[in-house]
Formats: sequence, structure tokens, C-alpha cells
Amino acid sequence: MAADGDALLAGTIANPRLWRLGMLLDMEARTLTVAATSTVGEEAVLCRTIRLAEGVTPLRALEDAVYDNPMLLADFDRTTVLLRTPRFAIVPAEIASDTDALADVASLLHTSPDDADERWIAARADGTGAVVAAACDPAIAAFLSRTFADARVRHALVPEISYFAAKAPHSGNAPKLFAVAGAGCADFMAFDGAHFLGATSYACADAADMAYYAAALAQTCGIASPHLRFYVAGEPAGRDALVAALRGFAPCVMPWVFPSGMLADGVDLSTPFPLVILPLCE
Repeated sequence: MAADGDALLAGTIANPRLWRLGMLLDMEARTLTVAATSTVGEEAVLCRTIRLAEGVTPLRALEDAVYDNPMLLADFDRTTVLLRTPRFAIVPAEIASDTDALADVASLLHTSPDDADERWIAARADGTGAVVAAACDPAIAAFLSRTFADARVRHALVPEISYFAAKAPHSGNAPKLFAVAGAGCADFMAFDGAHFLGATSYACADAADMAYYAAALAQTCGIASPHLRFYVAGEPAGRDALVAALRGFAPCVMPWVFPSGMLADGVDLSTPFPLVILPLCE
């Protein structure tokens, strides 16, 4: 865990071109979590969380966080920015490719006149035929595009859906729901065998909230039954708490554990799950 951006770049990352940078931006929690992963296996994953300043505009807070950490501006092999926002929609790829249709979907999520100015950023979830479209403040979107010109920007659900879509066929033909427990939030993805049905993400106060939303998605997707399998991933303490909560009413609940050797040495599993699996989805 690096103490500051300068030390991480100058003292640990001698050649940024041999590393990939992932960033998880959560404007509601006002955090920017960054993880650098070596492409040649010479170092463990390096991760830190930057708290965004209070009392200033979101744009100013993000600008200060980036410019105070020059590491983020280095010439990495690849840079990916993941957005955690409750304003998103999962749509078929055919709709996402139609500008007017996507605008119609976006309009359904408007809660104020200002929302009409939001920038919608869409990315396909591999292996599903679905696209996750995320709303982003236009000033934030412009800053990311300007500052990280070659970066891939997408909702945090995209790598999670892609990752579990690849794993679902190896988990049997039964309906299954994958849950990812995070710090104050949880993501959920439902599959019928290998077929992707839907996903959602919520802010959650505790494991009971997470269990409720997991059961609600299963009900919505029509897979709630005694045969439903729950797989729970995420930060270890949150994962274990959600496993316990789900076992209060579900007969088949299993923690999701990475096979030995799948992750880089020394990966801190308290790192947000989308950043942990990001190298496995690229």
C-alpha cells in the first residue's frame, strides 16, 4: 500500500509502460480508489484510496485528487476508469447502438431538469449481449476524456458482469445469483445456467440490506427457488457477513474464493472487487 502518489511512481513503478492502472471513481462516497497492476508479474498489485475533498465542487475535488497524485498521469500500458453511480441502465446492445433509443432510456432516469445535460457512457459486458450505460456529470466526463485521453471509461458493473458471465457456465445449469459485497454497497448479477438475466447495484447499510436486494433481484428475474445458488464475493468481512445473512433463508450459499494462482501475489482482497478482477477481464 503506497503512502502517496509520488512515492508509488518514483519508488515502486520504474517503468509505467509495464503497468496497467485501474481507477474506481465514486462521487457519492467521494472516493477515488486506484490500483496499479504489473503486466510482467514483477510486483504485487499496488492500491490506495484517495479521499475527495469536501466543500468544493465534484469537479474541483476530482481535479485536486488527480493533480496531487502525479502517478495517475503517468504513461501506463492501459488505463481504465470505473464509475460507481446509481444512475445506470442495462440494455440490449441493439438499443445502446441507437442514439435516439439510448436517449429515451436515459430520459426515464431523469429526476430533475439538470439531468438532461448528463453524459451517458456505454460499454458492453462481454459474454452477455448487454450494455451498461452510466450517467456522468458532463464536467466530470469532459475532465476524464481530456486528462486520460486513451482511458476506457465504464460503469463498475461492466467488469463484474463480464467476469461472472465467463464463470457461470462452469457453475452448473442451475439458476444462480452472484453478489459482490463492498464497503457500503453491493452488486448483484443473475443467471439462468449460463444465460445472463440482469444485474443491479445498491447502497447498503449492512448485510441484511444486501440479502434483501439479492433476494429481490432473484424474484424479479424469476429464478427464486430452492434450487437457486448464491455465490458471494467481495471484501472478506462483508462477504462473510452476507453469506451468513443469506444462509438464514437460502439452502445453497457459497463464498466465492479465487483459485490458487489466479491473482497476482500479494493482492489485498479488501481492494474493491471490480479492481481486483479488472486484470482478469482485459
